[in-house]
Amino acid sequence: MPSATSIVARSYPDHIIGIENRLPWHLRTDLQLFKKRTSGHAIIMGRKTFESLGSKPLPNRTNIILSRSEVPSESHLVKWAKDPETALLLADVSSIFSGNLEFFVIGGEQIYKIFERYINQVFLTEVFCGPINGDAKFDTDFEKDAVGSKSEWKQGFEDEYPKSEHDQFPFRITRYERRKPHHRYKSKEEFMGRKPEFDKYFELYEKKVAAAEGSRSQYHLSLDEN
Repeated sequence: MPSATSIVARSYPDHIIGIENRLPWHLRTDLQLFKKRTSGHAIIMGRKTFESLGSKPLPNRTNIILSRSEVPSESHLVKWAKDPETALLLADVSSIFSGNLEFFVIGGEQIYKIFERYINQVFLTEVFCGPINGDAKFDTDFEKDAVGSKSEWKQGFEDEYPKSEHDQFPFRITRYERRKPHHRYKSKEEFMGRKPEFDKYFELYEKKVAAAEGSRSQYHLSLDEN
């Protein structure tokens, strides 16, 4: 099944991600990178996060809103999920039809916690704004686990961005990947009847997955030989 990726922006060093249902900073560059990464993909968010967007869907994305009560919207881009299982199913269906190998979890605090065990990759933005007040946090420590042993996460790229005319504070974006990815399995029968011609899209998706795994194997083989 498609892999789950989180995108998180938090303050450094306090790990604040929001206050009164809004971001405590403005970083245009980070927002542009977020748009580039998520465009064309399914995104899962909570009701409060959706309301912080003016209850309007982010364009060119399947906006899946996890909420106990139905989310009214006339947009075809908005899908209501009454529970996490439904949210994952909607993300899987959307990703398979779009040919995407991943979908994104974008907050807020409780949503990150609900889907934490499914996440295989995290794009973490750390904002160097100093101590600030907030009512939502993201406290995951990617350097060590709960008992202080080797972290289950390995670090990928790390990019620094300075304060600028368009970015209120300097910030850093780091990519983390789970050392032992969480694999979710579903049979094709679970999706049948949801959309016509699903078999065709599922076969194309399986070919894309196989190609990606082949490329990954070649990459690791070349590393072993060097």
